[in-house]
Amino acid sequence: MLLVHALAVHRPNCDIVKPVFSGIVYHANYLRFMERGRTDHLRLMGAEQHALFAETEVETSGFVFVVRSMELDFLRPARMDDVLDVVTWPVAVKGASITLAQEVRRGEDVLVKAQVRVAFISEGKAQPIPKALRLLLKADVA
Repeated sequence: MLLVHALAVHRPNCDIVKPVFSGIVYHANYLRFMERGRTDHLRLMGAEQHALFAETEVETSGFVFVVRSMELDFLRPARMDDVLDVVTWPVAVKGASITLAQEVRRGEDVLVKAQVRVAFISEGKAQPIPKALRLLLKADVA
């Protein structure tokens, strides 16, 4: 299932360090956009995050998700005032990691593609993803 997080490009997202304002989104801001898309992923799936994370905390205390690896392909620039969609979908759920595919789109145009591997960490070490999270995430993986 493709889940979409919509956002608008504002001036602070653009490359403003050059002497001339370009109006083009600075490359590092795509990472921020995709982080918002991943953060919203569970909510957009209809999960009650508070209950889901409370259950996970009981099973594995002090857990966090951290980006383990990320591969990016910048295809086209976004510009100030564009309305973008960050599309996120799961590719694989394994042991202690989840692989997600993401695209930043402007309408039908794909601007950036990413493959992101996120690790489930507790007490400073990779841990198996708890059952409640695994079931929710695997529901979308073929």
